[in-house]
Amino acid sequence: MGELGIDLGLLVSQAVNFGLLLLVLYAVLFRPLTKRLDERAARVKKSLEEAEAAKQALADAERSKAEILEDARREAREIVERATRSAEQQQQEIVSQARQDAHDLVVRSHEQADREMQERRVTLQQQVVDLAIASASRLLEENLDDAKQHALVAKFITEVGGIK
Repeated sequence: MGELGIDLGLLVSQAVNFGLLLLVLYAVLFRPLTKRLDERAARVKKSLEEAEAAKQALADAERSKAEILEDARREAREIVERATRSAEQQQQEIVSQARQDAHDLVVRSHEQADREMQERRVTLQQQVVDLAIASASRLLEENLDDAKQHALVAKFITEVGGIK
């Protein structure tokens, strides 16, 4: 090898130096660098997983929100329907009670009118009886001729006719 100008001892020492350099670079530079790159890749992967989880959580929250809103709307409709039915029922009860009260008032008014009519008839009959007795008393006290009798009867009839 000497003919080529290559020194074997120098070549071996340079090869050993190169190998040692590779070993030192591997231990000092390559291993920590790959470790850091692996750590960074793990952090990126974890961040992506967290972002996906957050995206899923957001979708779940949106879905839950939509369900809650729909439940609230349905419950509000049910409350309104119950309130409407209750109001209609109360209205019917009030109308029914008002009709019953009006009917009772009409019946009482008719009964009172009938009682008053009966009382007036009794009073009228009593007055007629009193007038008849008074007329008979006058007739008995006086001896009347036909003309006086006719005049008293006519007077009695006008008195009874004016009582109504």
